[in-house]
Order: sequence, then structure tokens, then C-alpha cells
Amino acid sequence: MKSRSIIFFILLYSLMIFSSCGDTSTSVTDPGGNGEDPDPPPPEFSHTEAPGASNEAFITGREYNQLVLEIQYMPGSKPEPESIENLRTFLEQHLDKDSITISEPVEIPSGNLESYTPGDIRDLEQQYRQQLTEGSTLASYAIFVDGPYQNDNVLGIAYYNTSTAYFSETIQEISGGVGQPSKQIIETTVFNHEFGHLMGLVNNGTDMQDDHHDSSNGAHCTVEECLMYFSVNTSDFFANLFGGSVPVLQDFCVADIEALQ
Repeated sequence: MKSRSIIFFILLYSLMIFSSCGDTSTSVTDPGGNGEDPDPPPPEFSHTEAPGASNEAFITGREYNQLVLEIQYMPGSKPEPESIENLRTFLEQHLDKDSITISEPVEIPSGNLESYTPGDIRDLEQQYRQQLTEGSTLASYAIFVDGPYQNDNVLGIAYYNTSTAYFSETIQEISGGVGQPSKQIIETTVFNHEFGHLMGLVNNGTDMQDDHHDSSNGAHCTVEECLMYFSVNTSDFFANLFGGSVPVLQDFCVADIEALQ
């Protein structure tokens, strides 16, 4: 009698274990219990792609209807307030965004380098950048460093899909003197030019409606009067400007942008 009772309890315990482990599918694959897999999480936005890779994110408002720009600068390299406002006007003119916010520039320590390479700039961004893309807000980053680029006549570069850098020592050397353009004109021009590259111009993510790609000079426009002409972000261009005005995007580049919107 005692052995029969032991066998009964063993069978009962086995049935309890089997019934508790036999149905886990609902909790793993179907939280709603309707037989469908849950939506996968959205992919994480990468800020380390090539310039132009996020052209649609900048130009259109379909996925990102807000833009925030973070600006950092080294001692003695702070951009002019007018240059920042001019950039805001440029972005509002060409980007389909509900809001564009440019944060107050923040000072960071000097890099203490005689010149800066793209690798140096990337390391600085990794160390100091705060704003990242989240939800429907696209985040961009700009850094003003206190030395020249490794190529002395370059005033700015777009080095990641949301990031640009500017070389204040060179900008200051060619601005404000007799026969030289103002610092505001140079900063505005180079600001706008580099953001043109983030927007995929020319033929670097944003498709051309007509051929105006200066393929011998990278992602630049063949129209000399255009903001995206190859020499616009160099000291050579401003040496011949003599005060002048900020160049604008010409019809070919504007048409490329508008075709995406």
C-alpha cells in the first residue's frame, strides 16, 4: 500500500512539472496573444557614417521633423553670433523641418595640436559631443578648433554624416584686414558649404536632376558662382573675394534638394 502511494505521488509530480513547462510561446513571441510577432525595435541611428549618408534625414521631414545643432569651440575660436543666425536662415530655407534649434556654443579645452587631422577631429567628437539623434529629432555637431587643418588652406570639413569641423586659426588669418572679407562672411560661407555636404551635395547621396558634378574635385558643383563650388571652403577663394558676399546654392543644387522633398 505504501509503495502504491509513493508511485501515485511521483506520477502526480511529473504531470505538474510537464504542465508548467509546456507553454512559453505566448510570452516570448506574442505579448498580445493574437498570433502575431511584435514589431521589431527601430534601428539605432549611426553618427559615424560618411558625409551625405544621412541626406534624406537632413533634407526631408518624413522621419526627422526636428533638427538640433550642437556647437563646441576651443578657446579663441568661438563663431560669430551672426554666422550662426545666417546658418539657421540657410537651413530653414532648404530643409523641411518643423523646428531647427541651434544650441548656445560651448567652450571645450584646446586640443594643443599644431594642426588637426580628420582622426583628431573624430577623437574630439567622441570625447565631447553630447547631443545624439533620438526619436524624431536629428542631432548634428559642429566643432571649431584652434589650429589649422593638415592641409593649410582648408577652412572646414564634413567628416561624418552629421558632423562638421572648422579651423578658426586659418579663418582669422584671412579675415578682417584691409581688403579681406569679415569673419562673419567667411564663417557663414564655410558653415553653409559644409552643411551642403551633409545634405548629400553634390551627387554624394542626393541624386542630381541635371549633371553638375565636378567629379575631378570631389562632391562639388561645376557652377563657379555656386556655394558648392570646390574652392569655396578654402583660403584661396576668399583671397579673391575682397569683401564680397556669401555665395548661395545655384539652381542645379536647389533642384536636387527640392526633388527629395
